[in-house]
Amino acid sequence: MLARMTSHLLPPQRVAIVGAGAIGCRMAACLERSGHDVTLFDGWAEHVSTIRQQGLELVERGLSSSHKVRAFHTAEAIEAVDASSFEWVLLASRGDDTPRFLPLVQALLAPQGVVVSCQNGIHEFAIAQALGVQRTMGCSMIFGAKLTAPGQVTAIEGEDTMRVGQMVPDGSARTDKLARLLNKCGSVTTTDNLVGYRWTKLTLNCMGNPLLLLSGLTGAELHAQAPVRNFMIAVAGEVQRAALADGARPEPVLGHSSHEWTAPDAQHNPALHEALRHHGELLGQRRLSMVADFEARGRTEVRDFNGLVVRKSMEHGLHAPLNAWIQQQVTALEAGERSVLARGLAPLHALI
Repeated sequence: MLARMTSHLLPPQRVAIVGAGAIGCRMAACLERSGHDVTLFDGWAEHVSTIRQQGLELVERGLSSSHKVRAFHTAEAIEAVDASSFEWVLLASRGDDTPRFLPLVQALLAPQGVVVSCQNGIHEFAIAQALGVQRTMGCSMIFGAKLTAPGQVTAIEGEDTMRVGQMVPDGSARTDKLARLLNKCGSVTTTDNLVGYRWTKLTLNCMGNPLLLLSGLTGAELHAQAPVRNFMIAVAGEVQRAALADGARPEPVLGHSSHEWTAPDAQHNPALHEALRHHGELLGQRRLSMVADFEARGRTEVRDFNGLVVRKSMEHGLHAPLNAWIQQQVTALEAGERSVLARGLAPLHALI
């Protein structure tokens, strides 16, 4: 269930952002601009050094602004700052880096501090196991950004929305406080069904993110193709079935329920096709996080997207062959065993 949109700002807060990638840096610039005290932590030495010496540069709509944020290499973090002093620790690292960064996150948190997963995938369970469910929150977002140089992040125009919530809603004002903290980063809405919304976002990531990488197309180009939409609907059905089997209550995906995405005739539902086509129009030129990860590092989060669906499906006696195929193709691309599909995905129709 989604609550009202929040519009009031918080007094200055002390915020640590672990993972100074594109999303972490854009969030840092937005928070600093709102008057908050922001410190970045990252493992890219040149990036950290540039931010220290020149500030963090944010480029939006062709205009550049400089933001004074502290930055530390993760290797020196504990010695360089006052530990256990941050009210908020936003974890914006890649999902597969979560175990490595949890000791740092724990050291940075103030006694009443909270860690917020600002990551793709569903990592709140691992965080809660290490730090406690009451100190674990999540922020699922559509938020475009790209690191264009050390110390420089460019905002990608398009929809900027965030859904924030707690692992176990307890009636406190903490979720609303987080929404007010992030107010200037985009349109923020609270939810009392964080896990269900995470599965909703995972559905979008599984059916779109890897296909953007494999095809070389933009969001608008990809979603304009009817055969690709057919494939996406079938992929979404696998994700939704895994979510339901795992006990989650997925929020509607692009306005449509789990029942619609998992129906036997889902691929013939014109409303689903129209929702995907419209979603592509909103994405426009965006190519999302998996493309950026691959271009920057040669690896992706496919194991935390489609791979998670495959693992959860197996746990519950289900099959997810399309998500398994996607994981296989992206893994082959990471290993240099294949290339992108020459701006198209014609072979997909044979898989469904």
